Amino acid sequence: MNPTLSIIVPVYKVEEYIHKCISSILDQTFTDFELILINDGSPDNCGVICDDYAKKDERIIVIHQKNQGLSAARNAGLDIAKGDYITFVDSDDSISENTYLDNMEILLNDKSIDVLEYPYQKVYNHERELITDPTCHIYGEKAIFLYWALYSNKTHVVWNKIYKKNIFINICFPHGKIYEDFFVLTDISGITSHIYVSEKGLYSYFIRINSLSNENLLDKKQALKKQLDHYDSWLKTNEKIRKYNAFNNKLILGYYSCISTFIVTAINFSDKDLSEYKHRFEKLNFKTFQILHSRLNNMEKLKLILIKIIGLSFFINLKSLIDKNKS
Repeated sequence: MNPTLSIIVPVYKVEEYIHKCISSILDQTFTDFELILINDGSPDNCGVICDDYAKKDERIIVIHQKNQGLSAARNAGLDIAKGDYITFVDSDDSISENTYLDNMEILLNDKSIDVLEYPYQKVYNHERELITDPTCHIYGEKAIFLYWALYSNKTHVVWNKIYKKNIFINICFPHGKIYEDFFVLTDISGITSHIYVSEKGLYSYFIRINSLSNENLLDKKQALKKQLDHYDSWLKTNEKIRKYNAFNNKLILGYYSCISTFIVTAINFSDKDLSEYKHRFEKLNFKTFQILHSRLNNMEKLKLILIKIIGLSFFINLKSLIDKNKS
């Protein structure tokens, strides 16, 4: 008999944290699940640890594969998942014990819900920040997309959600992308008609220097790829926002952050690498009144208005000139 819930956990270089993660899942008061651990070519003892847990609990399935990255690991889990519902946990994070029991009860009592989203907390050293939204039902592609893109406090993350399995029939995580959550949730919103925002349960997201999402990218080529993936995810999301004519402050604050980073990136990398992104940023072309009514400070507003009038190239050259004079 197939389990109700498939829990997919990519594993890579988390020997210090993997026990806490797996234990938090096995200690769940909801027990009708399979736990799929994907050892993504981890060079430490993670593979052995996963196998040891599988020997003790028949609900655990372990996949060993060559290192291909987080997206490929999640996709490998999706390929074999048997549950009616799917959820994801990163292997250096943990779940409070009643999370799945409380939220699966909601899902099983209302089969129209495609995705359930629940609270999480950011944990850094001894500081904790709870990220939550009020309980509500959201219906329709546009409302769901705009909730995730603009109105939710939780931003674009896949691991504090439980999904109907059929959502992933034609959707997978983009291989090789670093900001894969942004890409996938934008796609999911396009085929989803009903999400439920729950106040029950808690996912603990630990911010670590060497976590899956925060590895040091010292190689120049890797650093550029990370930045381009960030631009791609932001532009994909916000091109869809503009399609719905749903301007708000979150959009322009994000634009200012991206455009400022882009100017710095453009100084350090060739035009060939960045010309497509320069063109896409220029296409956004916010209206002056939108800039003036944003929450940017006066200097930031002036910068965006001048970029609008004079163009990005002028500011890239100006920043380069200033940096040369400083050195």
